[in-house]
Amino acid sequence: MSLKYNIESTWLSLKHHAFRSLLAMLGVVLGVAAVVGMLAVSEGARVESVERIQQQGVDNIILHTEEPDAAAIGTEELFFYGITLEDIEHFRTVFDNVKKVVPVVQLRETVYSLGKPTDIVLMGVHPAFLKISRSVNADSRGRWISEMDSETASMVCSVGVDAARQLFGLADPLGKTISVYGASFTVVGLVENPLRSKLAGKHDINNVIFVDYDSLLSIFKKDSMEVVADYTYVQVEDVAYLKNTADRIRTYLAETHELPDYTLSVPYELLLAEQATQRVFAVVMGSIAAISLIVGGIGIMNIMLANIYERTKEIGTLRALGAQRKTILTQFLFEAVTLTGLGGLLGVGIGFLIAVIIKLSAGMPTVVTALSVMVSLSVSVFTGILFGTYPAWKASNLSPIEALRR
Repeated sequence: MSLKYNIESTWLSLKHHAFRSLLAMLGVVLGVAAVVGMLAVSEGARVESVERIQQQGVDNIILHTEEPDAAAIGTEELFFYGITLEDIEHFRTVFDNVKKVVPVVQLRETVYSLGKPTDIVLMGVHPAFLKISRSVNADSRGRWISEMDSETASMVCSVGVDAARQLFGLADPLGKTISVYGASFTVVGLVENPLRSKLAGKHDINNVIFVDYDSLLSIFKKDSMEVVADYTYVQVEDVAYLKNTADRIRTYLAETHELPDYTLSVPYELLLAEQATQRVFAVVMGSIAAISLIVGGIGIMNIMLANIYERTKEIGTLRALGAQRKTILTQFLFEAVTLTGLGGLLGVGIGFLIAVIIKLSAGMPTVVTALSVMVSLSVSVFTGILFGTYPAWKASNLSPIEALRR
């Protein structure tokens, strides 16, 4: 029999038993929708976490200065803690596979705007910070902090675009003056981070005032400051040896720091761990959703067996007219695959809808990938083949005489 006959026969069967066919497809529809929806949530979470980690630079090792707790200090009075200038110089000059070392220090004083305190912080950074943080100069008329500013101790700053709006409103910030704790800095540029990255995961780069690192230490007397580097970015030459470099830094700091006054994070290691976690999550979610497909497949089998019982006379007539067993098997298997295939298409549509609803209602990022759609449709078709084979085989093995006698 031709493909046209199989299509017409399947259409008539679905049309005459529309409600029953819909119930049979329901398990497949829900299973595919669950697969697409869950994988969309999983992929969205993976993309967001990967982007967040990559914003810190996968070729960076980030050192955070941490104030030791009272139990670690004991009765000793603490005047200084964290990463030191000697540590920074050691990283630059002794360690191989180190491309740049960029310390960042925060001035622990409140920045005021129009007489009111703000959440803006002032940071001292090296010129290399712009590139290492994936930021850009937001105004072609201005500039970023330069090496010359450090050499001449220039009282200039570059302001994040959000900080500029908070400080100056709609006025042009270039050339304006910012006063913090008795020191005045002239705004020479605007800085913007397109990815809205956070400095070491804490401070929005677009809402920070940046001045030259050495100038900040000299103005506010580094000898009297408790911390000279709140964050230190160590950029490596070759990511392949990043783990080895990070281990060497850990060993060095463990030997030179008596107190636990620092933490070390490696975005690349976090990225690998996050990807492994997401793979496990995707497998678990996919496995749970696959149970619905199995239930749907059982429903398809039951409907097809009932269909064979109702169409026994038709099968006997076809066999009496010379239809071969493989023809009957193909016809009923085609019907089963059509049921699951249609259920798969409907499930993909509902899965898209689930992903959109989750994104709009919960604010969670969702990403429906072509791979998840293809896998879902393939599994739905495979379900039809797997659970439709036995009913089709049973139909093809009906004796024409017994079928007509019924």
